[in-house]
Amino acid sequence: MPARLRFAALVAALLAALLAAPAARADAPADPPQPAVTRIGAFIVALADLNEAQRRFDITLWLWLISPQNIGAIDPAKTLEITNAVTTERQHAVTTATPAGRWSQVKFRAQVRNPLDFGDFPFDRHTLQLFVEDAERDTRQLVFVPDTPPEGRAPLTLSQDLSPSDWTISDLALTVAPHAEATNFGDPSQTTDAEFSRATLSITITRRHSLRILLTLLLGTFMGSAVAFFAVMLPVQQAPPRYTLLSGALFVSIANRLLVDARLPPGSSLGLLDQLQLLAIVGLVVLTGASLVLTNLAEKRIPLARATVLSQRLGILWLGGLLSLQALLVALR
Repeated sequence: MPARLRFAALVAALLAALLAAPAARADAPADPPQPAVTRIGAFIVALADLNEAQRRFDITLWLWLISPQNIGAIDPAKTLEITNAVTTERQHAVTTATPAGRWSQVKFRAQVRNPLDFGDFPFDRHTLQLFVEDAERDTRQLVFVPDTPPEGRAPLTLSQDLSPSDWTISDLALTVAPHAEATNFGDPSQTTDAEFSRATLSITITRRHSLRILLTLLLGTFMGSAVAFFAVMLPVQQAPPRYTLLSGALFVSIANRLLVDARLPPGSSLGLLDQLQLLAIVGLVVLTGASLVLTNLAEKRIPLARATVLSQRLGILWLGGLLSLQALLVALR
């Protein structure tokens, strides 16, 4: 083949390759847009009003966000949501452009519900949690990461003025994980379930003054046990005052039980207070039954003096056993 023909064929092949390349690139699927990675942190200003009956607590906090410069029209500071809040008040919000990115601060005051377990009340320990998500954008558009700069500052901190009177705050944590919902909220462009980036704020608290609270709440139960003990110390022949005191002690213990039930939410298992009060009530019933048996025996087979001594010994053993079992239940918590 002449040199001119070979050169023309080479040029034609090069032109064909150049023309085919843009078409191939046009036919290839475009890469999906990457989500905006936003750093998140929190500063807790106030923590109060832990409501046992409704399993809720009040919190005031600042949330801050550092978004990339190329985030465009997305402003997560305007669409943040505390998803497990009963009520939410957005008190302040400010956004500033910085060299590190778009810096936003939002102050919330919220009443938050949590599945708190009061089985060990008043020796209880809880982990309070807040769930923060973007109300409008899923993980295809926005992803949170904890704001942990190289110097090691924690993404979740407390105010130095925060000192709850009834609680000790021990551990703090801010974690981020995807949270899927069993729906796509009707989005025609999404065939799978919606998935949002969720930041979880965890605050571990331990109740203070537990023993004082226990003695205060169960004062009626303890006083009823003491009255029952003094009742069986009376001579057997003084039956009317004995059984008046025993029935009064049982009534006081049941009334104290109803008072405690009004403060704590119902649970699927018996908590510490339930066990202590039921132990006292059952013990009172057993003591009353034993006293009745001794009274009947004193009238037929046992001398009155002997029956009185047995009754007093029974009372001492009963009170010692009751207090020992109650102390053991408390020690096991």
